Amino acid sequence: MRRRAPIFLSSRLLVALALMGALLLAGCGRNQEETAPPATPAPAAAETPAPDQPTPTPTGAPAEAPAAATPQAQAPAAEKVPPPEGLERGPVSEIPPVERVDMYDAPPPMEIDPDKYYYATFVTDRGNIKVQLFAKRAPNTVNNFVFLARQGFYDNTIFHRVLDGFMAQGGDPTGTGTGGPGYEFADEFYPGLNFDRPGLLAMANRGPNTNGSQFFITFAPTEWLNGQHTIFGEVIEGADVLDKLTRRDPIQQADIQGDTLYTVIIEESESSILPTPTPSPPTPTPTPTPTPFAPTSLEGERPLAQLDPAERANYFNIPPEMVIDPAQRYGAVIRTTKGDLTVELYADKAPVAVNNFVVLVNLGFYDQTPITLVRPDDSIIIGVPDNNPLNDAGYKLAAEVGTDIEAGIGALTYIPYERLADGTIMSSSSQLLIALIDPPAEANNTFSFFGQVTDGLELLNELTTEDVIESITITTSDAAAE
Repeated sequence: MRRRAPIFLSSRLLVALALMGALLLAGCGRNQEETAPPATPAPAAAETPAPDQPTPTPTGAPAEAPAAATPQAQAPAAEKVPPPEGLERGPVSEIPPVERVDMYDAPPPMEIDPDKYYYATFVTDRGNIKVQLFAKRAPNTVNNFVFLARQGFYDNTIFHRVLDGFMAQGGDPTGTGTGGPGYEFADEFYPGLNFDRPGLLAMANRGPNTNGSQFFITFAPTEWLNGQHTIFGEVIEGADVLDKLTRRDPIQQADIQGDTLYTVIIEESESSILPTPTPSPPTPTPTPTPTPFAPTSLEGERPLAQLDPAERANYFNIPPEMVIDPAQRYGAVIRTTKGDLTVELYADKAPVAVNNFVVLVNLGFYDQTPITLVRPDDSIIIGVPDNNPLNDAGYKLAAEVGTDIEAGIGALTYIPYERLADGTIMSSSSQLLIALIDPPAEANNTFSFFGQVTDGLELLNELTTEDVIESITITTSDAAAE
């Protein structure tokens, strides 16, 4: 059985963003499919370690992959209800949920009629939630969901990730955010259909076109997910049941049992309960090609330090030119509210990564920025200027992977974002992961390690999200003299 790994540095490498997303709603799994705001690693891309999950906003009520608050378990508002008698179950329901992982080789053939209306009733141990599916607007996604529901794939699974004020995520037979049906399929984005209201049903994913079986239902408007997760339905009955679902995070609160989804009942109809969309939705105006703006375009003494950190988010749109001197050895001093970290930079083994870091540091990009995420015994994430895992310096870097760098506790790497068709891994331009464990050897194939904390390691376990990166400065010495 092939298992997807959430994006954490241990055997579950961290992103998510890559939180960042973490953050994306991983389909639940970038390999765990989730959706989450800044402090939570977000949904991830195909073959890039990450959970299938949506990403909460930095200021929103929910707290991975990567958002600001930590979801808290809440006492259920009502007693659990037993499964109704006489439920018709699909053939797959006889198989234990965990054994359903990767049981299919390809998405199902088209079996629904997009001109008909489909309804899905989520029968849970908290009550029923009825959703109208958008067969016309997301035919492949609805067809996939209907197929899995009728097969019984969702029977007796749990809502494994429920973040207050954000969303409830389910559809993973493992209950961890790392499982799926065994295939992936493309996103479907319908013009004008956005995350502008609560009660929307959407696919969790690990990045573009990595949909599988995991889904989520929103508790509130989540506009930051627009264009990242396929919306394919809306709650029409049972919104109060969503309020009764147990809040839990599968990583931080694995000991809290998620609520059970007994089954999903599919109905087909000739009529729509929700207003039907206009036959010809407005065509979005194409975004003009932006003028290239690289970090090396700026001049002056730490000009970005004069801006509020949030104003630095996505400030550039292309990587900097190569400006570091091969004859120099580079290092850095990361000044935090707890003390200083001295870092050795590997310009000879990861020149692109080090050059990018040196340029951003000298511009003051990291000054007074938050520590976005701390996962004890795993990693620390910095370099998210506005604490939103979806944002960084504004561009992506081709990761320098496969090096012979021996990364240890205190290793620095950019967070991987997606794997391109040619195998190139693209990383965040500014989001950095600092290892709190010895990364496994295989991490070099995914993460672009480019530095190592050599002094101040004892501070790493003291840092929290209440601390701040006060500044980072670059040090140089003559490589030939050493």
